[in-house]
Amino acid sequence: MNIKNRSKFLIVSLALSLNLFISVAFGQYTVGQSISQESRDRLVNFCANGAGTQTVGQLLSPGQGEAVRVLWLNFFESW
Repeated sequence: MNIKNRSKFLIVSLALSLNLFISVAFGQYTVGQSISQESRDRLVNFCANGAGTQTVGQLLSPGQGEAVRVLWLNFFESW
């Protein structure tokens, strides 16, 4: 019984450690972090409300009289 509990603990620990490693290695930003100037200068293509290309910085800058903008990045691809 002790070996079964120990192996279960080891598997859960390994899975959580692997998930943490992948998040740190491949995740560029986390919630609440500011976007770097390099990322602000990147061109992005969008197709919502008409197609276009703008920089991330342009998408974040509100127009005159508009409220502050929040940019929600959602990556979706269909084949």
